Amino acid sequence: MKLPITILLFILICPFVKADKAAYESAYLTLEAMLEGKETIDFKKAIFTVENAYYGNTMSYEEFDKGIKNLAHVCKGMIAKKQIQEYKTAGNWAIFMLMTQKIPENDSLPYGYDFEDFLGRKDYSNRFVTRTLRDKKGTCLSLPMFYKCIAQDLKVEANLTIGPSHLWITHLDEEGNSVNVELTSGQLPSDGLMMTELGITRASVKSGAYFNPLTEKESIAFLLTELGFSYARKYGEYDDFTEKCADLSLEHMSANILAYHLKSNKLATEAMMYVDRNIDNSAFFKMIHNEYLAIQNKLKALGDSDIDTEDYNEWVNSMKARKQNE
Repeated sequence: MKLPITILLFILICPFVKADKAAYESAYLTLEAMLEGKETIDFKKAIFTVENAYYGNTMSYEEFDKGIKNLAHVCKGMIAKKQIQEYKTAGNWAIFMLMTQKIPENDSLPYGYDFEDFLGRKDYSNRFVTRTLRDKKGTCLSLPMFYKCIAQDLKVEANLTIGPSHLWITHLDEEGNSVNVELTSGQLPSDGLMMTELGITRASVKSGAYFNPLTEKESIAFLLTELGFSYARKYGEYDDFTEKCADLSLEHMSANILAYHLKSNKLATEAMMYVDRNIDNSAFFKMIHNEYLAIQNKLKALGDSDIDTEDYNEWVNSMKARKQNE
């Protein structure tokens, strides 16, 4: 018996889709184990696990780990050459120089910002740390996380810090003052400049949503939302998997605006399904609508002020102009 082509394609494709989704489930379990204390928190392993899920677990962690360790070794050589081993921020200086300056240690080719696809719309993997390691290019998301991976091997402080559609590194200087490491422009801007240029409100700082350096555990919780958005991008859907990523993230990072956006997107998807299919279930639709409104109110209370695409493009282009004028 000949099968219709649509059924045949479904039979052929379905096992691969299930295998891919199994990679996401596996990544979720790894992050969950770190958050619950069943595994040691390891940011470098966690970010690789998230990105590897997008590729269906086809990448080599050993190769990624070796690449990061090699860069940490280069940084140690830079510190020894300058004879600054006694300074606690020596590692931070070395990573910053390696990533942003034209020096012999990086063959005069620093890690650049991807001005062409900084949102990962053409290729979602352009947002990945593994891409930054491979191509020496990254985004406002991948460059700080790449920095943090190297910092982990150097055992120096590097805290991820979130703003509207943005991520950067903070650490304490030798006097105990907080330093902002902005890898988009390769600068160390003041708090005031960061807040002004990114439109960060005082309410969002007070709530802990923005401008709040993440703990190691919160960094893993943040990666759960990255896992959820990666899943949604790959499969074109917000479903129970994206929701459980959001829920677990919020258990360990209650002011995670991105997690609330994941939940909001799932509810919006469910509502549109009812509208598109003309399903007459007003009670269920009303329930979804009320849940959606509750999340929007929560986002408002947290001070969510997501910068719109046009403003973000303008800000990125201003960073590009600054770098060209250096």
